[in-house]
Amino acid sequence: MNIDCTFGKFKIIQTVSDDEELLILSKWDCLKNFFASSRIFLVNQKEAVFGVYLNKKECLETIDVLIKNIDYKDWDNLHLGSDHFIVKN
Repeated sequence: MNIDCTFGKFKIIQTVSDDEELLILSKWDCLKNFFASSRIFLVNQKEAVFGVYLNKKECLETIDVLIKNIDYKDWDNLHLGSDHFIVKN
């Protein structure tokens, strides 16, 4: 899932090794507003992309905080998207 809002651009992907683990990718300045710096790690130095691992519940709580803190004037800048959807049976 991709989230583009006034707080930055975030990409959320599910890890292959664990169904309950997600990886959030973004710029350092975007991630440090929501997570302790000790949890954030460098993913791609050339593009300055950083990541944080979290479980689905914590991710939902983070997205909830992000949405609650969006100023009413900035709702037009919020975009949710997905590159693809995976359906599990």
